Amino acid sequence: MSQDFRDVVAGRRQVHVVHEDSAHLAFLAERPQRPGHVIVVTRALVDAVFDLDADAHAALWAFVRVVARRLRERLPCQRVCVSVIGWVVRHAHVHLVPTDAAGQVPGLDGEPPPPAVMAELAARLRGGSTDAPAATPPASQPRS
Repeated sequence: MSQDFRDVVAGRRQVHVVHEDSAHLAFLAERPQRPGHVIVVTRALVDAVFDLDADAHAALWAFVRVVARRLRERLPCQRVCVSVIGWVVRHAHVHLVPTDAAGQVPGLDGEPPPPAVMAELAARLRGGSTDAPAATPPASQPRS
């Protein structure tokens, strides 16, 4: 497999396109996690989703929403799971996987780290030090 989707965007590699606009292309995954697994790519070669500028990022997610709603409506399925991995294929893209039950896509459950490790990570991500008092999180998020 190539390391980006330039060949798909340029039409040099045949895929089954399900939706497109001037900035994005959505096509059926060649190695689907489940039937109806779609990959949404940007036509512009950008390394990763979070490297897109704010407008391009918002446009990508608006396009993804259209495709996901279409999957849910036309397949049908209970949910459309979203995955942005961005490690092997160096081209901004989003996976949409239609599902009907938990466990139909790989989970993101790892071993829980010790509380001190969680506190240090949370402090680093907030931009403070581990000695700084934790900011009060919104009610919907657990406190560190």
